[in-house]
Amino acid sequence: MRITFVYPDLASDDPHYTGYFHHGIAVLSAILKKAGHQTNLIQFTKEISNNEFQEKIKTLKPDLIGFSCTSHVFSFVQKYAQAAKEVSQALIVCGGVHPTVCPEEVIKDKNIDIVCRGEGDLALLELCQKMEKGKSIEKIENLWVKKGEKVFKNKLRPVVSDFDSLPFPDREIFNYTNLNLEKTGVGTFIFSRGCPYQCTFCCESTLRNLYPDPENYHRSRSPRLVIKEIKEIRKKYPFINFIRLDDDLLFTRIDWLKEFVPLYQNEVALPFSADIRVNLMTEERLSLLKQAGCHLLRVGVESGDDFILKEILKKGITVLGIKKAFEAAKKRGIKVQAYNMMGVPYEGSQEILKTIKLNAQIKADLSVVSIFYPYKGTYLHELCRQKEFLSEQESQKIPKNYYSYSVLSLPTIRKEQINFFFRYFYLLKRFYGFLFKIPFCKFFIFIADKFFSFKYVPELAIITLDPVKSVMRRVLAKKDKQSQRKKDTEVRPE
Repeated sequence: MRITFVYPDLASDDPHYTGYFHHGIAVLSAILKKAGHQTNLIQFTKEISNNEFQEKIKTLKPDLIGFSCTSHVFSFVQKYAQAAKEVSQALIVCGGVHPTVCPEEVIKDKNIDIVCRGEGDLALLELCQKMEKGKSIEKIENLWVKKGEKVFKNKLRPVVSDFDSLPFPDREIFNYTNLNLEKTGVGTFIFSRGCPYQCTFCCESTLRNLYPDPENYHRSRSPRLVIKEIKEIRKKYPFINFIRLDDDLLFTRIDWLKEFVPLYQNEVALPFSADIRVNLMTEERLSLLKQAGCHLLRVGVESGDDFILKEILKKGITVLGIKKAFEAAKKRGIKVQAYNMMGVPYEGSQEILKTIKLNAQIKADLSVVSIFYPYKGTYLHELCRQKEFLSEQESQKIPKNYYSYSVLSLPTIRKEQINFFFRYFYLLKRFYGFLFKIPFCKFFIFIADKFFSFKYVPELAIITLDPVKSVMRRVLAKKDKQSQRKKDTEVRPE
């Protein structure tokens, strides 16, 4: 059978973005290829015309089309599913987080024949095998199958508990050497699935509770197979000189980490980055990670306010814990990146300013900020709906990504203020970082807080900060040009 995966990789606003490696699609492709099927991929980083998409489908002639779908791209999936149906008789299956959490919404689309809920590894393989043999496909676990006016809603099978049993991801299905990170020498890997924590803004706890065996939801490959995969990829793609571990949480088990470190140290020995939680940044873990060659840890800070962290986001961490964790990592020479959110329910300008000031205090090497979006299936989505922070009209509008705008109408802050703090986050972080260094900083910070908390500061910014930012941008651009000219002169042959 011929299977075409479609990956609308449309989250980035960077005009030079060339695409991300989708681990889920790569594993599915490897499973199907191992079973003798043919796979290919349509990945696009900018919206393409229906005609262009249809030409690709007509050229590939698939028997099955599989769309990977998040909430942000569901509208694009609908658009291209319709385009595909106009030129192909192939069945269309839609999988991913959004179809798993909102299967009713997805299966209603007249052009989508099958919804895959949860992990597709075994379900998609069974679907292809039965289609190839002409057998009935209505009773495959994990799948909702449309037949006429009827929808067969099958139960979820247990997760793949033996993660070592899955083949290594198929990178050949991608234009791998041209992907956004890979072209810079960064190889992206995922060696685990799931997360054991209960953060209210994340769908992981919802996904875990869907399965009949939630206690096995968080799983990982054995350290030996992790090393084997990295070595194989490096042999095939020798330009890889940095490892990015994209797992939600790989280092939850200290025994796993202790086994991993000497293997990685002796057989790979490349700098790497990984995601980790504040409460996992213990002295022992950080020492082991440094020993292995960890260059950067990406940490979910989210907020600088204890009430927001504890009562709203249910992160299970504190501001003091964040400060101690960043200090401990930096002491060992490990860089730390902070993920932040703003526009969370019950958050006002003072709480957002606390987040900005915390990023300045912990001296995050890189701060990433996003605007909160209440994803369906999460606790906070239900809260926003019940408290009428999210209108029916706004719930139908899903931003292109989580850097776009706030969809909530919060009693504590205007949307314009949220957008202001998002836009000027990095400038304000530097500003407060400067204030913390000067004498009598508390007085000046108090005045700054009062000013930036003013309800109409976004309107003031248009006539004050925007011109300053514009001048700074021109000055920096001029410096960059001068620096480049100097470099060009230095390398020019005599």
